[in-house]
Amino acid sequence: MPKPCMPKALFVYSKIWVSSLLLVLSLNVQAEELPLIPPFIANKLTTQDSSLFSIYQLADSEPEVARKKLSKFSLEHLEKTDDIRQALYYLTIFRLEGALGSTEIWAGNKYAEDYIAKLISLGERVDQNWMMGEAVLEQVIEFVETGEYDQASQHIALVIEIAKQENYQHLLARAMKWRANIYVESSEYPKAMDDYRSALEIFTHQKDQIQQARVLSNISTVYFRLEEWQKADKYSRRAFKLIDKVNFDNPGVKAMLHINAGIIAKNLNKPELEAKHLRAAVKLSTEKGSRYAQIYALANLVTLLLQENEIETAIASAQRCLALATEVSDKAGMVYCNEAVAETYLKQQRYDEALVLSEKVLAQFDVMNNRKKSILLKEFISTIHEERGDYKQALAFYKQYADEGKDYLFDERRKQLFALQESYEAKNKETEIELLKSENALKTARLSEQRTLDQLWMLAALIFCLVIYLLYRRYTSVAKTNFSLRRSNATLASQSLEDPLTGLHNRRYLEQWLETAEHNRQLDAYDLVVLVVDVDHFKKVNDNYGHDIGDNVLTEIAHRLKDNARSHNDLVIRWGGEEFVLVLALAPESNIEFVLNRLRESISSTPIMSANHELTVTVSIGAIGGIKGDVIYEQWDTLLAQADKALYKAKSSGRDCVKLVGTY
Repeated sequence: MPKPCMPKALFVYSKIWVSSLLLVLSLNVQAEELPLIPPFIANKLTTQDSSLFSIYQLADSEPEVARKKLSKFSLEHLEKTDDIRQALYYLTIFRLEGALGSTEIWAGNKYAEDYIAKLISLGERVDQNWMMGEAVLEQVIEFVETGEYDQASQHIALVIEIAKQENYQHLLARAMKWRANIYVESSEYPKAMDDYRSALEIFTHQKDQIQQARVLSNISTVYFRLEEWQKADKYSRRAFKLIDKVNFDNPGVKAMLHINAGIIAKNLNKPELEAKHLRAAVKLSTEKGSRYAQIYALANLVTLLLQENEIETAIASAQRCLALATEVSDKAGMVYCNEAVAETYLKQQRYDEALVLSEKVLAQFDVMNNRKKSILLKEFISTIHEERGDYKQALAFYKQYADEGKDYLFDERRKQLFALQESYEAKNKETEIELLKSENALKTARLSEQRTLDQLWMLAALIFCLVIYLLYRRYTSVAKTNFSLRRSNATLASQSLEDPLTGLHNRRYLEQWLETAEHNRQLDAYDLVVLVVDVDHFKKVNDNYGHDIGDNVLTEIAHRLKDNARSHNDLVIRWGGEEFVLVLALAPESNIEFVLNRLRESISSTPIMSANHELTVTVSIGAIGGIKGDVIYEQWDTLLAQADKALYKAKSSGRDCVKLVGTY
C-alpha cells in the first residue's frame, strides 16, 4: 500500500539523523582552520575526544559497531568532567537511535528524548548556541513523527536562525531538509524543492555522500507524489548509487530506500522488482530493529501479499504494523497501518468491519490534509459497498472519487508540476551546460598556449623546413579543434532551447521570445491567440502500448501542429508531458474557432501509425484570443492561466473539442 505523503515512508529515513558541528574536526589542525566552531573548543580536544568523535562518525554508517564502543564510556563521568565530549555523547545517542530505530538507549534505561533537554541545558550553561540548535532539531523530528506539523514549523525556524548565526552549514542543511519535509506535507512542492536543492549543495560541498543520498531519495518522493514515476526512479537510483559507494550499514536508511524503490516499481508495472524491494525493507527493519522503517515496510507489503493471495501472512503483517505504530506512538503510521488492516478485512469479506475502519481512516486523512490519500480511499470505500451489494453507496463514493480526482489532476498536480519543472530541472540543465562550456574554454586556452609555444619554436628553427612543415600541420589541427569547439558550444546553446523528443522549441525559448515580442513590429498587424493543447487519454496509450509508442505519438502530433501553423510568426512549444502551448498570429478578421478546429482536426482526422498499430488520437484545446504583441510579455501568466481554464472546460465537456474564453 503506497504511502505517498508520510514523512516516515517518503522523507524520513531514520528517526534521528544528526551530524555535529564537529563533523569537520581533525585533531591535527589548528583552531584557526576550524571556522565553524570557536577556537577554545578546538583547543580543548584531547586523544579521548578523538576516540569518542570517531564513534560519533561511525554511528551513521555502522551503528551496531558504534553502539558497542559507546557502551564503554561512562556518561556520569562525562557529565562531571567534559562539556564537549558530553555533547558528543548525546549526539551519538541521537544518531544511534535513528539508525537502529530503538526507543530505548542503554544508559540507565533512559529514552533518547530525555537527552534533548540535557543538551539544551548544557548549551545554555556553556553558552553554545549550536548545541541548542542540535537539540531543537531533535524536537522538530519528534513533532514530524507524531504529525504535529505546526509545532515542527515553528521550531525549525529557530534551528535555521541559529545555524545561520553560527555559520554552522551542516546543521543548516539538515534543518532545510526537514523544513522541506514539512513543506511536502502541505503540498508546497516548489518550496520543498528549493530547500532540498540548497541542502544538497551544502552536503555535496562537504562531500557528505550519505546525506546527499537521503536528499536525493527525498526528491524522488516529491516526484512520485506527483506521479512522475520516471523522474522518481531516476533520483531513487542516484540515491542507491551513492550509498553503494560508501561503507554503509545503516538498516533504517537502507530500508526506507527500498520502500521508496518498491513503490516506484509498483507504479512502473514491475511487480517482481516491487516484491524484491519491499521484502528487503521488511528484512532489514526486522533484523536490525529499525521500528519506524518496519512500520512502513509492513504497511506497503500488505497490499503486495494480498495481490499474491498470501492472506494469512498479509493479516499478520497488518496487525504487526499496527502494534508497532501504537508502541512508538507514531500517529500517522497508525493511520496507514489501519488502512492495511481494512484491506485485509475486505479480502476476508468482513465488510462491516472494513467499512467502519476505512471511514475512520478517511476522517484521519482529512485531518492530516492529505488530499490525495483521501481521494484514493473513497475509491476503496466504494469497492467495499459494491462487494456488500450496496450499489447506491458504492456509486456515491465512486462519484466523489472521480470528481475530486479530476479536480486534483487539473488543479494541484498540474500547478505543482509546472512550478517544479523550471525551478529544479532547468537549473540542473543550466549547470550541466555551464560545466561543458567551462571545459571547452579550458581546452581552448590550453590549445592557444600550445600554439604560442609552437610559434616561438618556428622562429627559433626557421631554417629547418621540416620544422616549418610540422608547425603548419599543428596550426591546421588547432584550427580544426577550435572549429569543433565553436560548433560544440553552438550545439549546447541549441539543445537548451529545444525539446529533445519532438524537436519543438521548449519553455526556455518561449521566455526569450516573449521578451522580444513587445518590440517585434511584425506582430503589429496581427491579433495573437494563446492556446493550450492536451492529448486526450494519453496515459492509456502508454499503459496499453508502451512508452516508446507513446513517444512516437507525441512526436507525430508535434509535427502536425508545426505543419498546420499558419505563418512564420506562429510559435509551437512542447510544454511538458502531453501538453503543447501555441501562439498563433492571425489577421484581425480571422475566424478563430475555425482555425482552432482545423488544428484539432489535423490530429483526429488521420490515425497515427506506430509499430503496426493504427491509433486514433484526439486533443482538447483551450484558448484566448485578441492579444496584441506589446502586452503579451507583461500579461503572459494571466493569459496562460485563462487558456488553461478553457482547456479544463474542454476536458470537462467530453474532450476532442475547442473552448475559446473570448478576447483579451
